[in-house]
Amino acid sequence: MLTLTSVKLVLRDLLDKRRPDLLLSKAGAYYETDLEEQLAAIEALPPALTGAPLAATLDTLNDTHDGFGAAIYLTTEVYLRLPSAIPSTVEAAQRIRAAFIPQMVELSASYAVQADRAIERKPLLVSMKKDLEHFPLANGGTLLDAAKGFLDAGEQIHYALSDRADVPKAARKQAAQLRSSAVGVLGRLRDDLVREIKKNPALPRDLEAKVFGYLDTLEAMQKDGKTSPPPGSPTGG
Repeated sequence: MLTLTSVKLVLRDLLDKRRPDLLLSKAGAYYETDLEEQLAAIEALPPALTGAPLAATLDTLNDTHDGFGAAIYLTTEVYLRLPSAIPSTVEAAQRIRAAFIPQMVELSASYAVQADRAIERKPLLVSMKKDLEHFPLANGGTLLDAAKGFLDAGEQIHYALSDRADVPKAARKQAAQLRSSAVGVLGRLRDDLVREIKKNPALPRDLEAKVFGYLDTLEAMQKDGKTSPPPGSPTGG
């Protein structure tokens, strides 16, 4: 089942890159205005409803947050266990651990708790800068960079939740209706196009695939659990 974001991408693609193929058929010409109206209505919705799905956004931010958090924990763990570590380094590791991530179990906290902790700990980037810069990372930078990534991701979780909370319930209902309506139009267009191709030998035999190739790609990705648009898509890389 295509998400509203995917439906928006499909409509954009149909009315841009695939419009010449779409208009080869009478069905495409007939539905062109309807598709334009569907896209305009979806694009008029609040951005929080038409961007990446909230669950996918939160999953990505959570993975980033947990990755940096685990890196901080495990880097300090090395010096807390290393017999030859000098006392000043051990003490810095202890301060970082206590300030940023006392226990790994913190990474399994709810999104709201992670966001709250990140916002509260943001000032530590200044007060503990010297300690964090004491620990270099093999790929460049120091634990200061890891701590910034950790807290930034937690703060972005807060913003993602807040932005969605600001969307009125009526707009969410409208978004669901628009998604259903657009999917219906796309389905009718496809059915009519298939019938027209069968009746008209002058039309390219692969016209259905050309017109609906992007839609089919997104549906396949969604079934595979992949949510990012493919390269070269209207919002892809």
